Amino acid sequence: MGYDVKIERNLLHALFDLKGSVEDVSSYLKEHIGSIPVEPNSYVTYGNLRVLYLGINHWILLAPIDEEQKLLELLKPEFCPASISIVLISDTLKFFRINGANADDIMAVASPLNLNADAFTNNSATFSEVFGLKALIMRHGDGYQFGIDQSFGDMISDYLDLTMAR
Repeated sequence: MGYDVKIERNLLHALFDLKGSVEDVSSYLKEHIGSIPVEPNSYVTYGNLRVLYLGINHWILLAPIDEEQKLLELLKPEFCPASISIVLISDTLKFFRINGANADDIMAVASPLNLNADAFTNNSATFSEVFGLKALIMRHGDGYQFGIDQSFGDMISDYLDLTMAR
């Protein structure tokens, strides 16, 4: 049995880890990004940017890697108020996209997360596990995108190959 999916591997994104109160982070980002999500485990999209709300006072800004320098100049992490933290973490995660009619089937093998559409909606994002490793998982198109520690990229790629071979 073959799976009707497309898997893109080892994708790199510009990533910024943001910490601080909703009020402080929102105030600092409002002129550059717009509003931030306030519903836990969700994200909002602004063009090529995604802002993920992952926990109490914790967000991640995700963008195409070619926008990293522009965002560094825009966000000025070194000059942000002491009440918030903005840290560039682009080199820490490798991302995979799984899209297609059987994306749910592949993710059911890879992750224990409840990915039913009523529990994990179109704008959901959270930390969970993929093949036993901590992963940042979000809905993407007609499937999912997940990021894992970059040092495990080749291993996860192999695991996806084995899953597809079933």
